[in-house]
Amino acid sequence: MLKESEFGLNRTLGLPHVVAVAIGQTIGAGIFVLTGMGIEFTGPSVTLAFIAAAVPVAFLLLIVAMLGSALPTTAGTYIYASRLFSPLGAFVGVWGYLAASLLGAFPLYAISAAYYLQAVVDVPTIPTAVGLLTVLYAVNLLGISLAAVIQGLMVLLLLIALAVFVILGVPHVDMVNFTPFLPNGIGGFAMAASVLTFTLVGANAIIELGGEIKKPGKTIPLAILISFPLVLVFYIFVAIIAAGVLPWTETAGQPLTVVAQSFMGHASFGFFVFAGGLLAIVTTLNASMMWGTRSLLGVGADGLLPKALTAVNKRFGTPHWFLTLIYAVSAAAIILFGEEHLSLFAVLASIGGIIIFIPLLGAAYNLPKKAPEAYMDSPFKLSGIWLHLSVGIGLLLSVLILAILLLDLLSYPAGVMYGIVFILWLMAGAALFLYKGRSVGHSSRF
Repeated sequence: MLKESEFGLNRTLGLPHVVAVAIGQTIGAGIFVLTGMGIEFTGPSVTLAFIAAAVPVAFLLLIVAMLGSALPTTAGTYIYASRLFSPLGAFVGVWGYLAASLLGAFPLYAISAAYYLQAVVDVPTIPTAVGLLTVLYAVNLLGISLAAVIQGLMVLLLLIALAVFVILGVPHVDMVNFTPFLPNGIGGFAMAASVLTFTLVGANAIIELGGEIKKPGKTIPLAILISFPLVLVFYIFVAIIAAGVLPWTETAGQPLTVVAQSFMGHASFGFFVFAGGLLAIVTTLNASMMWGTRSLLGVGADGLLPKALTAVNKRFGTPHWFLTLIYAVSAAAIILFGEEHLSLFAVLASIGGIIIFIPLLGAAYNLPKKAPEAYMDSPFKLSGIWLHLSVGIGLLLSVLILAILLLDLLSYPAGVMYGIVFILWLMAGAALFLYKGRSVGHSSRF
């Protein structure tokens, strides 16, 4: 019999499932698109830029591992921030992430997946994107165990595709293409490292599933310890091939498919596009559906959203109303906005991902004094300089990325309008909290 967790969810996820979610959430469209952008900024030194980008992300993930190990719970991103830092900050973070996901991340992933599928099959973009979203909605509606198994199989194919890219590309690497190594100087290198952080963030999502993970205190930090280095190693080898097969001026700003086409045959290229590019996006979309409803459950349980939405299907153990909300609004955004606003979808998705993380930094800093017993008993914890360093670097990285994203948002014709609407949405969230949430956070679930 399955052990029931918070909200009527079941503890069914073992270490392989959690690792698959972390890898699938991390390896997304970014590695296929942003590698070329990194080359544009820094040329052949893009490999070192990936390593530099990994340093601050590693500190962020240490914070996630500590919180997930000390106080494993469903909806960790919201619960940690609301109980250990600021109920208002936690709610506004989730509120902003909700808009950024429904109108940004989910439409972006679905439409991008349709684009990759079109490289091998002639299909219409919008119906394909909505169809893919519908399939993953149905899979997640039938239970997280099924979604986790499918996630594991897709991640395996994805890693094989990246390995094929590397193995077939090695004989074509020409050392001449690594000169000049820093064509745009230190400034270009720093810009590349900042942009490439997006390709490495994602494993933090597993703290949302703490109530559905077996032995979460040990499994969560171990999953991060396995997934992050594995992804980084793959990225380093991919970057070497991307920078070494062709002159950097030919691959600057180009997706990985441009490099792959130069040395792959028809069959291997088709496999790379499908199992690599397509599944990288689909695994991110599937993982987002797996964990994306969990903080909403926490918010609903605190009375800040209608409690009827927090209902969990007794047969499948899934939050069917929240899943349906995500599906319906995201599908409507795809149909109404189409392909024109894809770049803005990407910016909104990234802004939401950063906003929700900032209150989590405050929670990590307060953990030792607000939950001392859980902190001391935790299988994994940060102390002294490591805690201060992790929180400080995490905050610096978050502010830097937000600044880059806001500048990027303003560069689009409709960017100012989107920015104003998003700010008004955040203000509405704050007003809703002040109206309904005065008692939130006074009693701890821990």
